[in-house]
Amino acid sequence: MPRKSPKASEFEEMRDAGIGLASKLVLENKYDLAKDVFTKLLSLRPDDVEVMALHANVFIVEGKLLEAENRLNHVLALNPNYPLGLYFFGVVYHDKGEYEKAIHMYETALKYFPEKDKKDIADVYQNLGCSLWEVRRREEALEAWKTCLKYNPKQ
Repeated sequence: MPRKSPKASEFEEMRDAGIGLASKLVLENKYDLAKDVFTKLLSLRPDDVEVMALHANVFIVEGKLLEAENRLNHVLALNPNYPLGLYFFGVVYHDKGEYEKAIHMYETALKYFPEKDKKDIADVYQNLGCSLWEVRRREEALEAWKTCLKYNPKQ
């Protein structure tokens, strides 16, 4: 008997569980298993930019920046204004020492994160501050870090 494809709500539950599992695996340094989970999720919905961006982030954590960059290019080809993809690109550029490019990506990401995503916005400001500091834009870095704390005082 052929398998039925999951209903939308069932898929969302499965997707959320998969993202949670992959996140747990990353925290346990089980990167290959995490990437396998993301690959399986993408086989079910290949255009899921959130899953694609999170998958790329595993490569960032591993230090495989070229692979992360290639995957993020695909994310932004599908949605050029996707804030998480822009943010992760900023992380890649920062890690490569390309701080001006990182600053540009972080500032662009901030334009597209919904105001309700306060922790994400705080993360972007924190990283923006780090890149600004690296290029000796100290006052702007301090302002970015202050703004970070406005969005997430526990940061």
